Amino acid sequence: MTATDTMSLLIKKARRDGQLSLKKRIDKALRYVRELGTARYYLRDVDRVGEHARTFGRPRVVNEGRIEIGDHVLVRSVNVPAEICTGRKGVLRIGDGVRLNYGSSIYAEKEITIGHRVRIGPYSWIVDTDFHDPYDHGVFPEGEPVHIEDDVWIGAKCTVLKGVRIGRASVVGTGSIVTRDVPPFTIVAGVPAKPIGTLDPSRFKEEVYK
Repeated sequence: MTATDTMSLLIKKARRDGQLSLKKRIDKALRYVRELGTARYYLRDVDRVGEHARTFGRPRVVNEGRIEIGDHVLVRSVNVPAEICTGRKGVLRIGDGVRLNYGSSIYAEKEITIGHRVRIGPYSWIVDTDFHDPYDHGVFPEGEPVHIEDDVWIGAKCTVLKGVRIGRASVVGTGSIVTRDVPPFTIVAGVPAKPIGTLDPSRFKEEVYK
């Protein structure tokens, strides 16, 4: 990213935050630049980091497989670190515009794919493996892929377990444990998570899904 690109983004943000005081706009601009800079260092073990990726605080990154992070991703580690980890055969792909909140943990032993504009709440946990065989705790079982589609919102303190697909623009309520697939535009909650409502696809702007 060039200095010109950074300046262009700052100008856009300043216009968007026009209702704020000058001091607050300057503070936000400086923080944005700082987050861009720290991402280059904190995400140095990631195989691919997209344009304008940012880190707020220092995340924990353990990459024994492959990690790909898209454009405009923000990893927040304000109170406690967010964790992004892969095992030796694991692949983790994070799409554009994703927000990963503090205390959240993602571990891919096989494959985890997170779509564009996904929001992952504080202290949530996404894994594609059970970590231990129930009969032999010394055996590390093979993972089952997890797919989280575009525009999903995962609330705080949620758990997404192996083999799950969460459909486009679905919402996972706070504290839920997702053990099975979630259809698109569905609100789920509980332990285990079950459908409690639906969203109207027509109310989503078409450009959101481009």
